[in-house]
Amino acid sequence: MNFRGATFSGGMVSFARTKISGGTVSFDGATFSLGAVYFSGATFSGGRVSFSGATFCGSEVYFGSVTVAGGAVSFDGAIGPAPTGLRAGVTPGLARVILPPSWMTPNP
Repeated sequence: MNFRGATFSGGMVSFARTKISGGTVSFDGATFSLGAVYFSGATFSGGRVSFSGATFCGSEVYFGSVTVAGGAVSFDGAIGPAPTGLRAGVTPGLARVILPPSWMTPNP
């Protein structure tokens, strides 16, 4: 799936309970502004999900109860505050998650 360069602005978009087990899903360069985007309960168990260069500003982006148990998830070069709940679901050693240095402090 390709959401490269997409703008999520206003309203609500849900990727909740999405299961990604292979292939590539790209949100590279996407902008998340205003509204809410939910990835709550999603499972990333293989493949690659990329938010490289995405901008998070003025929108609520929720990763609560996400399971990242395999594959790779990249936020390399992302701008703005870390999405809520992002690191809580990462299973150490099973997944490769790349975060910008500014996101390395704890978040809810």
